[in-house]
Amino acid sequence: MPHKRLHLVAVEYERPETAERAVAAVQQLDQEHSLVLHDAAVAVKNAAGGVDLRQMHELAAGESVVGGGTIGLLLGLLLGGPVGGALVGMGGGAGLAAFDRGISDNKMRHFAEELGFGHAAMFALVAEVDWAALGTCLLAYGGEIVASAVDDTVAAALASGSAGP
Repeated sequence: MPHKRLHLVAVEYERPETAERAVAAVQQLDQEHSLVLHDAAVAVKNAAGGVDLRQMHELAAGESVVGGGTIGLLLGLLLGGPVGGALVGMGGGAGLAAFDRGISDNKMRHFAEELGFGHAAMFALVAEVDWAALGTCLLAYGGEIVASAVDDTVAAALASGSAGP
């Protein structure tokens, strides 16, 4: 059975409220059938230097996985280049062997540690994306949208309901 291409989308914002409004807008696009939202979260760098994760969309039973390699590459692009992304991916347990339900909490925390205090990043795992609608929707909130296609092996694992390759 063919699988639908998944994409991990991330945007950094100066304020957590902006990131939460952006996620709400992505959820609205899901309701309008402009994309299929599998997972969404906001990671916030708090005043104490820690990271707060706010799960914004729950996964359906059987959905899982975005491994370290994909999120590492995506976050590296946000932090300054694909080499940094490869290091982030390797440093976190690396590659597609490090599976979590949905977007890896550990990877989001690791990324948010690099944010400025009070800054936030929104993450969304989406499929069947109308990129024009998503771009227009998120444009109102600022930030730079970074998207990465999820590896075919990960997508096949999702389609089969397995925990990973």
